[in-house]
Amino acid sequence: MRDPQLTRRRFLAVTGASAAAGGLLTTSSTGSAHAATPDLTRAVLAAFERHQLVAIGESHGQQEHGDAQQMLLADPRLPQVVDDIVVEFGNALYQPTMDRFVAGGAVDDPVLQQVWRNTTQSPGATGDQPIREQFFRTVRAVNWTLPPKRRIRVLLGDPPIDWSHITTQDQVDAFLDQRDVHMASVVEREVLAKGRRALICYGSGHVMHSPAPGQNADHGVPLIEEQTGQHVYVIVAGSHPRLATCPRRTVIPCSGTWLESTDAGEFMDAPRLCGVPLGKLADAVLYLGQPTDLTQSLWNPAIFLDPEYWAELQRRNALNGNLIDLEQYRQEQPITWPAPPPVSCATDQGH
Repeated sequence: MRDPQLTRRRFLAVTGASAAAGGLLTTSSTGSAHAATPDLTRAVLAAFERHQLVAIGESHGQQEHGDAQQMLLADPRLPQVVDDIVVEFGNALYQPTMDRFVAGGAVDDPVLQQVWRNTTQSPGATGDQPIREQFFRTVRAVNWTLPPKRRIRVLLGDPPIDWSHITTQDQVDAFLDQRDVHMASVVEREVLAKGRRALICYGSGHVMHSPAPGQNADHGVPLIEEQTGQHVYVIVAGSHPRLATCPRRTVIPCSGTWLESTDAGEFMDAPRLCGVPLGKLADAVLYLGQPTDLTQSLWNPAIFLDPEYWAELQRRNALNGNLIDLEQYRQEQPITWPAPPPVSCATDQGH
């Protein structure tokens, strides 16, 4: 077991960290303050200098986010500061399968696919985008050259739903209600109680801090922070016209920058967050590009020609009243990112 607290000397040796990696402020030629912008890997390494838990919030299915994850996972410095990675896109029922796989064991493809295909989000999200399988295979490849005690463990954060025993939507809803509580329990039991360090890869809604007592209290990171007293360093993916001159895949801290006070509802395109300063919800922002530059990671439609898999998706869909248009999975989709309409919080709040 490794000491979760890095010394400053060891951290500098691991990361080669500079002032920029710490998110310091610099001054432009116009005299305005801007945050130095490290890439995601340097920002994560820097965050682990002071935090046992670091969370990266994503927009699900975005190719650029998957690319940034791949670059982070492949960096040889990461295993020196991370013991575990907790992911939303894997069913905890298959934790033994995942442990065997990332340790280099033989796992047949149909067995491995159950990890992402059988989550609580099916059939609305099947997990068949290439970036999901790539994530697990990259961790396995990274572990290949590491001694057993240094290998990264992937912890599957989705509740252990067993679809073979699910016959009603009420049963599904019972698992859906546990999603954030289960994630928090995994982090507390498998990471914090063992003195380990973890990277948390979840949708942004699950990892944002609680802006005030009682708000977002049932979300994953607020639950962890409330129950353990640990501050999770939160990086959320986001975009804004003012970030257009920043290099893509860079991280900008909220503290001490204009991001700290900007309206989270408008920044995150989420009306429910209108009136909340972004700095209350996140410690930093991962900028992946302007909305028109972003793309989707899309499944291969041929996957859904498998009659057994298709029949099971139809069965699951019938449980929720056939709310999902399953035919979309068998059709080619536009590669461009389907950005939602911009949110104007002043309008939404009746100002």
